[in-house]
Amino acid sequence: MIEVHELSGYTWVEAINPSENELDDITGKYQLPKKFKNYMLDRHEQPRSAYDELSAFGVLVIRGIATSMDSKAATVPIFLGFSDNVLISVCHDARQAQLLKDQAQFDYSELSEHILAILMAILTPYFDKLDEISQRAEKLEGVRGRKISNKNLDSLAMMKTTLVYLRSATAGNLIAIQELQGTFHEKLTLSVALTKRTDQEISDLLIEYKQCQTMFDVVGDVVSETESAFGNILNNKLNQTMQFLTVWSLILAIPPIVSGFYGMNVKLPFADRSEAWFYTLVITLLLVVWMFLHIRFNRRH
Repeated sequence: MIEVHELSGYTWVEAINPSENELDDITGKYQLPKKFKNYMLDRHEQPRSAYDELSAFGVLVIRGIATSMDSKAATVPIFLGFSDNVLISVCHDARQAQLLKDQAQFDYSELSEHILAILMAILTPYFDKLDEISQRAEKLEGVRGRKISNKNLDSLAMMKTTLVYLRSATAGNLIAIQELQGTFHEKLTLSVALTKRTDQEISDLLIEYKQCQTMFDVVGDVVSETESAFGNILNNKLNQTMQFLTVWSLILAIPPIVSGFYGMNVKLPFADRSEAWFYTLVITLLLVVWMFLHIRFNRRH
């Protein structure tokens, strides 16, 4: 779907989950290079900022939070193509498309302000997801001992995987925005006052993205430490279980040995007496007590 918004001073062409033919129409009408079409189509495109001298179009690819966090990718690319009087956006995700559409409700005097507002809007879900992961990590931090379940381990692994993608996307977005500042300076026609205001807005935006990146690093460390703690607890439980099984396997091996000797067809002490069964019980009990005390004494050392 393609919608054209005539805003004050420029035109915004909005493409939501477009087909290849629709993208052909956009690239043909605005004479965009073919590589831009590849940026629009590729759902795995990484953040980048570039400028094509021939068409006088700049491009910014930024990754936003995907609608479905069950997706392994966790983030989706958003394409922004711009010149002095045209802004083209391409989204393949309903959530990000709505974020961009919300920005059209504001009256921006300059196209650059609209782009920066979109970039700030894309950042907001990152902080929301950061808060969600932080809360889940804090909840798992309180899980100890027998409460460690497969569900908790699966949740921890999913959080760690999601954080890898989100940290990577945040770092890529940060680099792309830094490159965008140079494009604004060199390629767009901006007044001195607007250039100064744009620089300030980009600086504020970079600070927010750096803060987001730092917070993801902190939460990532917390999740890693929690995973390490879970591993230590599970290893300790496994050691205790193996120790318990080893002790009882040694103790329970004694009765079959004693009864086996007295079950053989050979002459043994007290074997010809009627109370011989009682002697076997006494010998077995003494050996079990001795083995138990021996293991307990050696374990202390």
